[in-house]
Amino acid sequence: MPGPHSSRGDLRRARDTKGAALRLLGYLKPYAPQLALVVAMTLATSAFSVLQPSISGDITTELYNGVTSGQFAWPSIMRLLLTLVGIYLASSAFQVLQGIIMNRMTTKVLQGMRDEIDEKVHRLPLDYYDARTSGEILSIITNDVDMVDGAISRNLTQLVSQLVMVVGIFVMMVRISGWLTLIAVLMVPVSLVASLGVITKSRTYFADQQSQLGDLNGYIEELYDGQNVVQAFNYQARAIERFDELNERLATTARKASVTSGAVRPITTTVTNLGYALSAALGCLFALQGRITVGDVQAMLQYSRQFSQPFTQIAAMAGGLAAAMAAAERIFDLLDATEQLPDPDQVRVPDTSEGRVAFEHVRFGYAPGKELMHDVSFAVEPGQKVAIVGPTGAGKTTLVNLLMRFYEVDGGDIVVDGVPSREMARAELRSRFGMVLQDTWLFEGTVRDNLAYGREGATDEDVVRAAKAASVDSIIRTMPGSYDMVLSSGAENVSQGERQLLTIARALVADPEIMILDEATSNVDARTEQVIQEAMASLLQGRTSFVIAHRLSTIRDADKILYIEHGDILEAGTHDELMTLDGRYAALYNSQFA
Repeated sequence: MPGPHSSRGDLRRARDTKGAALRLLGYLKPYAPQLALVVAMTLATSAFSVLQPSISGDITTELYNGVTSGQFAWPSIMRLLLTLVGIYLASSAFQVLQGIIMNRMTTKVLQGMRDEIDEKVHRLPLDYYDARTSGEILSIITNDVDMVDGAISRNLTQLVSQLVMVVGIFVMMVRISGWLTLIAVLMVPVSLVASLGVITKSRTYFADQQSQLGDLNGYIEELYDGQNVVQAFNYQARAIERFDELNERLATTARKASVTSGAVRPITTTVTNLGYALSAALGCLFALQGRITVGDVQAMLQYSRQFSQPFTQIAAMAGGLAAAMAAAERIFDLLDATEQLPDPDQVRVPDTSEGRVAFEHVRFGYAPGKELMHDVSFAVEPGQKVAIVGPTGAGKTTLVNLLMRFYEVDGGDIVVDGVPSREMARAELRSRFGMVLQDTWLFEGTVRDNLAYGREGATDEDVVRAAKAASVDSIIRTMPGSYDMVLSSGAENVSQGERQLLTIARALVADPEIMILDEATSNVDARTEQVIQEAMASLLQGRTSFVIAHRLSTIRDADKILYIEHGDILEAGTHDELMTLDGRYAALYNSQFA
């Protein structure tokens, strides 16, 4: 069982934090009015927080004066108390409203981002998926998007709030005492310098954590998808060992990220407490000298502690923000990945739907400079059955992939009903094909829904007719619920042969003019294969078909057989013609009946 893929360079590490942050803010642009309202409420809440220590200090001063003079100014004290209560209530109300608006806005932003990712994955070429596990891509859509959600919904408003608090508290402190303000200000750079190295290290660990989480998800998906292979080869112990290795590596990185991120607050708190103690001693001295009031000392001590809190909060947020930026970069790497070539501005639609196909001097390679097909040319007339044979890795499936335009040719043309496929819209081209692959794919849903997947608007009669033609109707009717039976994820509750028959029926529901069968009968028993072959013989009458087969006995009746090696057609003709030629096809055929 292979481990995680190693050729995933564009999703591995964070690279452009500033660019990712600016691009992330661009997603908030359509919600500028709501964002402005949130910022206004944040400013108001922060202003109220700044005023609270000052008013508390005034109350303390009034009470102290009352104690020393023996006469309390109750009207003034009550007025200050009511003002303080009003500030608390208003601050709480603004916080609640701010949270509601921000959560709604964030939900819409993240919904839009997920929609954009979903649309993107449908525009990516197949070679993008060839180099990555779907587990890693799912990790981006789920884990990374959730990480960005936290950065927007929590950290954005908190960052604005803390910045406002810094300015407001500084102004209030200067109003009380310049010397005490100087002590509080000096503690900030000391605190930042003390925690800077930890913050930098934390960012690196969080970036590694997201990458390793994608590795683990990809490996888990591989194990679950290939569980039968894992058990057949007694790979369980090694699979667990590999999982433990990946999990331990992720746990170690996550632990380092958590520890380094968590170390920021104790460091800054220690520095803050030293400044707090110094401010308390100096403030009491100033009060005894009559330079400031007792209430000002209390307010100043509150301000001193509050002044460092924004920096402490921002420092504490650094780890989470670093992880969010790493996640954002991975998301944007996916969104910026090279897409398949768009359909031409002026698409052409064939005048007929006969199923005529021609390869004209086609050249193709999966990687630049490594050409697989050098000069492939052949023509298929409407209704002909073309068999594609050759050794494993010869390029049989590649030819079909080019026919469906899953990959773009490097040279030459593939012409369908008189129009080069690259001049047609992909949807138009692929609507002319039905495809049955060796690897079956059925989704979680009823049998009826799976069969009707082949054509929008397919009726129950269409579904049953196709099922009968594929010799699977009688099998379906013996299932619990018949056509309403719900297939599990991956259709694990039916046999491999039944899955293959269902995919054949699904292709028949689509009723295409051209049928592609890629080892379509390789997973059924000999008797069922014979039944399918007989059904196919009548169903493919008048329909162009391409059949990839290893068992050459199934394609003896083909109108044209193409023998492929290393991507090129070495022999072409009917079965009898190629047997008379006594070349590579004949040798391959005879080897199966030796």
